Amino acid sequence: MSRDKLRIGVVTVSDRASQGEYEDLGGPAIREWMGNALLNSWEPITRIIPDEQVQVEAALKELCDDERCCLV
Repeated sequence: MSRDKLRIGVVTVSDRASQGEYEDLGGPAIREWMGNALLNSWEPITRIIPDEQVQVEAALKELCDDERCCLV
């Protein structure tokens, strides 16, 4: 197995947070939890997107296909 950092996608789906009207609390909470749970070195790849199916699908595809995240 490669010793490179794991790339993990963290997606927050929120209309208000994506527009800067609301502070994203979910993404940071997930990153903190993952940091405590994982023993391996990892890198979060974050996205904050509006609650729209097309944008959710696009973000998931991008994180998997382009960013090469092993977990989203």
